[in-house]
Amino acid sequence: MTNDTHTDNNDAHARDRERRLSEALGHLDDDTLGGLEELATNEPDLLREMIADVGYLSSTDSHTQAQTNRESQTLTRAQRRLRGVVSEMEAPRTAEEVIELLNTDYPQFIEEYQSAKHRPWLSTQLNELVSAGECGRFRDGRVIRYVPTITEAIRHWALHHNHFIEEIDHTDARQISDDTGMPAHAVRSAIEQLTEED
Repeated sequence: MTNDTHTDNNDAHARDRERRLSEALGHLDDDTLGGLEELATNEPDLLREMIADVGYLSSTDSHTQAQTNRESQTLTRAQRRLRGVVSEMEAPRTAEEVIELLNTDYPQFIEEYQSAKHRPWLSTQLNELVSAGECGRFRDGRVIRYVPTITEAIRHWALHHNHFIEEIDHTDARQISDDTGMPAHAVRSAIEQLTEED
């Protein structure tokens, strides 16, 4: 295929996409159209999340993967070490219980990071890991518990909200993200994994 043919095909696809988009937008009222235009201009990531929440985008697209990779690269050395500790936890733990675990099973971590003895510091580090999609958390009554994976956190969320895990799908991603503080794109990806497992 020549370069000109490739360019012509890309132009034809772009024109077709533009035509279909114009037709779809023609069915919307002015308020909805204005809201979409405002979101596209001011909050493109939120618009992408909303479209993914209703199932029109895969949460494993390249944009999401790139975002996850960037977040992973921004972890500090302490957070990477803490992620290793969390990944070995066999049961959900509160921040206080993670501190106890560090004191008993990982004294070298405490020696290197004295601040890990203090709940505020440790909670901040755990929450950074959650924000980066590197571990999960869920609310158990008034207590927040941390688990090694987002998938595991979704299983616990389902249990505490009287849902069967088999019933959870991408439409639940926004609520789970809001309830747990886990990133929506990571929640959607974990739901896809759970769906494939079932």
